[in-house]
Amino acid sequence: MLTRIAVEWSSTLVGARLSALTQESGDRFRLVFAAQPRDVALVASLNPLDPWVGETTRRWEGPLWSPSPWVHPAAHALSGRRLEGIIKDPADRSIRLDFGAGWGLALELAPQRSNLIVLGEDLAIVSMLRHPKGARARLTPGHPWSSGGFAPGRLDPFGADPESIERVLLERAAAGEPLVESLKRQFLGIGPTGAELLVEEHLATGRPIAGLLVERLAAIVRGESEVVVEETDDSPGGGRLLPWRPSTESIGRRFVTRGVSAATAAFYYEARDAEGRLRSRIAALLSILRAELNRTRVAERKVLESLKSFEQPERYRLMGEALLASLTRARRSGDVVVVPDPYDDAGRELSIPAPRDRPLTRVADELFLRHRRALRGLASAEARAKTLSRRAVRLEGLCVAHERVKDEAGAAALEAEMRAEGLPVGLVGPTRASRAAARITGPTLTGVRIVSSPDGFTILVGRTGRDNDKLTFKIAAPDDIWLHAAGAPGAHVVIRNPDRLSAVPAATLSAAAALALWFSEARSQGTADVNWTRRKNVRRAKGGTSGMVVLKRFETVRVRAHPPPDED
Repeated sequence: MLTRIAVEWSSTLVGARLSALTQESGDRFRLVFAAQPRDVALVASLNPLDPWVGETTRRWEGPLWSPSPWVHPAAHALSGRRLEGIIKDPADRSIRLDFGAGWGLALELAPQRSNLIVLGEDLAIVSMLRHPKGARARLTPGHPWSSGGFAPGRLDPFGADPESIERVLLERAAAGEPLVESLKRQFLGIGPTGAELLVEEHLATGRPIAGLLVERLAAIVRGESEVVVEETDDSPGGGRLLPWRPSTESIGRRFVTRGVSAATAAFYYEARDAEGRLRSRIAALLSILRAELNRTRVAERKVLESLKSFEQPERYRLMGEALLASLTRARRSGDVVVVPDPYDDAGRELSIPAPRDRPLTRVADELFLRHRRALRGLASAEARAKTLSRRAVRLEGLCVAHERVKDEAGAAALEAEMRAEGLPVGLVGPTRASRAAARITGPTLTGVRIVSSPDGFTILVGRTGRDNDKLTFKIAAPDDIWLHAAGAPGAHVVIRNPDRLSAVPAATLSAAAALALWFSEARSQGTADVNWTRRKNVRRAKGGTSGMVVLKRFETVRVRAHPPPDED
């Protein structure tokens, strides 16, 4: 594959000037050449497991990346220089760009040792992106650069004749090694896909596999082979990247190309990387769902266990009524009063705790008070258990729905349903960079509470000072409504306003203000003032701790503190 791309670039890029060298992510670098009729953008991905190069027309969709210290000096040394040649050993996984005047750039693309190296006079190493410990003897600044070399015992098929290739294959067959494995393991630069294509053509045509291999490799070196992507139903973006178009096409097989080999390779790898990110995103959502389901089930179990510990409320009522009915017949014995049970026909007596210094009427009132409290506590615990049980059922339903998620739209819909359940996933800021970062980094739980207002608006409540800062300055949009308890430390509260309404409904504003007061140190006041404004009027306090802000302008609303619905 690399050989075919290098041959292609030798005819299309030589003579063009390098106009930019930038870093797009931790492993992804872009080289832009000023060519005719348009600029050509090369991408080098130094993914340790599967590095690749290609030619892309797509804009990088990830977040802005702070470049490695190597990037700026390398760009300064090479930008503006004319590409004079591309050197590629057919069996080696490296490409050298020769810019003349003693300058060059080596792209090493072997798994686990991918690198970018700036070269000077006589191929001396000027600088390198990575400094692998295992390659110090080979990669030393000031010393001549050499490629990583070949694994011992393997044959370079690009320079071998059919007889030598056939001899190796016969030896491996005698040792019981399958033909595909022999091609992958014994010959440099073939790879599993090339080996499978060769065996497929060999079985379909009956031609000697050694002759097929020599013929295919010669076509690659001449620039005559066509790199294609074979699409599959389970991976419509590209199932397999093939180093040449199969000559024995089967009915129903679909092949895609992007005109030039480098563009086809970039199309495949970028689609594969995007699919990998999608799979990771979906897996992360499932992990969050399972963790929340487990937390909910544990909470439900604890509440049900607590119900067993509740003393029967009716016991207090019975003792209070018995005490009032027998005030004149009550017998004291220390801190216990003995009275007849008014509901027992056999005349059984009840022993009621009653401090000797406390009137019996007061003891009866306290018993009735405990009865009412026990009733409320029992009802609250039962309601809480039912709420947790219903939530667990809904979360289980989301776990089932997760199994049907196959694309970005499905993942976004699942995130929306999770947010409706109060799980703060997929909360991003209004900028393209924020949305891009979310796509690349995958979903995580943000440190906020999500509450729905009476009018259907989303209200976000920060949990800590750092969460407040992120909510206000990373997630909230300029026209969102921002609230905070007046004159007291507390949570930042944001009302989402995606339609940029001039005013949100009064009920929504009151609900958000009540939450801001509840999650502040002014909660004990019961009723207090809450400041509110648009987020664009909020600035970080200079020299202040995380979450401290100043307001350019604001209005005030007086409300009573109220907890979120799940804490009622």
